[in-house]
Amino acid sequence: MTVCLPICFEERVSLSQEERLAVEKLIAECRTADHFDPCMEFDTHLNADHDLPAWRLAWAVPSGTPSCQSISNSTIEPRGCLRILAGAACAFAPRRSEGEISACVQPVFRHQGIFRELYHSLADALSRSGAESALLVCEGAAPSGSAIAERLGAVLDHGEYLMSLPGDRLAEIQAPRDLRLVPVTMADLDEFTALSSGTFSERQDDAREFAIAILSDPEREQFMARSAEGAVGLVALARENQGYMLHGLGVVPDSRGKGLGGAILDAALVVLRNRGATDISLEVDVDNPAALALYRSRGFVEVSRADYWRIHSS
Repeated sequence: MTVCLPICFEERVSLSQEERLAVEKLIAECRTADHFDPCMEFDTHLNADHDLPAWRLAWAVPSGTPSCQSISNSTIEPRGCLRILAGAACAFAPRRSEGEISACVQPVFRHQGIFRELYHSLADALSRSGAESALLVCEGAAPSGSAIAERLGAVLDHGEYLMSLPGDRLAEIQAPRDLRLVPVTMADLDEFTALSSGTFSERQDDAREFAIAILSDPEREQFMARSAEGAVGLVALARENQGYMLHGLGVVPDSRGKGLGGAILDAALVVLRNRGATDISLEVDVDNPAALALYRSRGFVEVSRADYWRIHSS
């Protein structure tokens, strides 16, 4: 069944609490209907361009509801307003050179061009912000993902597995010798920026902007890994609902091939075990066999796959 109502499109730099709840409800409805995750990213506060209107909301407006113009800048719906969130999309762009777009549309409002409008308006916003390309993010197992990407003229760029660690495997992890994780603060900004830039082959300005963003995020903890050789790598921990997500695990180029990636992973897992964490996950490129072998050796298992489809700006 398709419901046809006037659609009001709005943009936001960030979501109000009410809007986030509406988006979370929409995601839950799409998961239930499709049995796939829309891969929406709520960490848009980490975007390099802090003024980027990273959210697009598509509201279905029943007859008699105030016009879009009268409510577009309000985060609280006026009395008598019964708008329905028909679709939502977000752009995650921690680097200015490109951004990731994910979107979902409530099943009864599909086949009306809502997804296309949401995507193209965000792609245009990213282009104006300086992005050379945009990536459409879809769950790999979703049959609609490749079809949507093809209609948008996208080509598959890469895929990532979401991996999770079963609770019973955490007890087996041993703390590494001769390596410790040191929390990063703003006082370490210059050292951390240089370390991140060298580890992940980033531009210095991109690395610095992202460092400031993550160090300002109360839900993230950034660590430098230190051994007798000095700073040899990085890892971050982020709260995800009731669990934790590992991000940005990397080893500096001169120290690779010595088992330090595994040592950093073990040190992070021991930190989480000491906190009583049981829900631990991470993302890894499907074409990174060394990282996949490392995570599988610790007990991580694949939960789902997200595919990234690239569209170059015109």
